[in-house]
Amino acid sequence: MKERITIHRPYRFLLISLLIAGILLLICVLSTKVRGAEEGNIAIVASTESPPYRMFKDGPPRGVFIDILEAVLQQANLKPRYQVLPFKRCLVDLKTGKADLFIGLFYRPEREAYVIYLKPTIAPSVTKVFYLNKDRAQHIQKWEDLYRLKIGIRDGYKHHPDFDADQRIKKIGVTTEEQSFHMLALKRIDAVLITEETGVYIIDKLGYEKQFAPAPLRLERDNPAYIVMSRKSRLKPHIAALETAIADIVTNGTLESIRQQYLRHK
Repeated sequence: MKERITIHRPYRFLLISLLIAGILLLICVLSTKVRGAEEGNIAIVASTESPPYRMFKDGPPRGVFIDILEAVLQQANLKPRYQVLPFKRCLVDLKTGKADLFIGLFYRPEREAYVIYLKPTIAPSVTKVFYLNKDRAQHIQKWEDLYRLKIGIRDGYKHHPDFDADQRIKKIGVTTEEQSFHMLALKRIDAVLITEETGVYIIDKLGYEKQFAPAPLRLERDNPAYIVMSRKSRLKPHIAALETAIADIVTNGTLESIRQQYLRHK
């Protein structure tokens, strides 16, 4: 006769509880693995709102740099997840590794401590112009003319080594380029320093074409901009694929085609 095994009620509840806990633990482990696999191809992209290069308001992510980045990421089998932040915060997140990528960062030797500049460049040079009210546009003919003016600049940005270092120039930091042009319209500042293509785009967007004009003095230099990766990013194994993709869109005309969609000169 077989011996009957009797499980007392407290122990029965204990076994059921352990079984349920084990099942829940297994579900958590499996879901974590699935989520990890899904997010393994996600690139956290720190970005500013900077028309026409980076635009997130009133529509999907778009702009010269955003479209370029998405073309590169698609070829490298990565997907972007954007975090729209002030520029200084973007740099902080690149330093800490909270963000993987940023597009359109100008080369500065000191930044190599925390970012990797992916080659080739997406913009080899830049021209900065001073916009003034049309009746005053000729007031900036030479460098010394800057000393008697209040000049609006994008806060946290580097503009030109000589301009950035000259403490005699009155620089008024603003959050957005649009803000600087509104301040110029109200005569709270005397001029706006901005990338030429960005200035053309924003003046047209805000309807200031008849009000503002560029000064004769221009700041031109080879100042390449790049897609950069945080040195603490988990995506470093993808660097070769990303650089191949960048080179491809440069040589096959995709990059220039994207630029022509957004940019024009007057």
